[in-house]
Amino acid sequence: MPVQSSGPYPRLSLEEFKGGGQRSLESAWAGGEAVIIHGHRNCKTTRQTLPYLERIHRRKWKGTVLAVLQDDRATASALVSEQGLEMPVLLEADPYPLAAAVSLEVVPTVFLIRGDGTIQAAVQGFNRAELEAFAARLGVRGPLFTPEDNAPATKPG
Repeated sequence: MPVQSSGPYPRLSLEEFKGGGQRSLESAWAGGEAVIIHGHRNCKTTRQTLPYLERIHRRKWKGTVLAVLQDDRATASALVSEQGLEMPVLLEADPYPLAAAVSLEVVPTVFLIRGDGTIQAAVQGFNRAELEAFAARLGVRGPLFTPEDNAPATKPG
């Protein structure tokens, strides 16, 4: 079954990386559109994708960028530190209820969620054109990628 690419995004709560409390996923799109990445530290493609989502997070003027990591707190902490992440990060513990709810098969998978909580698009792996489209949806001005990035057009997860 392929990843869910339409319909409602699950309205679950997951543990916040910072603070340790629970955060409702619904809060991500409460103020408009949201971009949510599912990934984990041991995935090279997740680590390649996160810096561009962090760029979107820092340069956006609307919406939310959120990372859902399938890692324990110590592993997530190492990834957040390595990547210099400031975006909100949630932790999804085994048995991965959110991943099951969206039929996740590949990390990273990046979702664009409308303000009403429905999935507008889902991209598996690294896809430069889709990341640029998501950045445009959140109002990022200027190019997301620079020639110095040397980013490929696509990379499977």
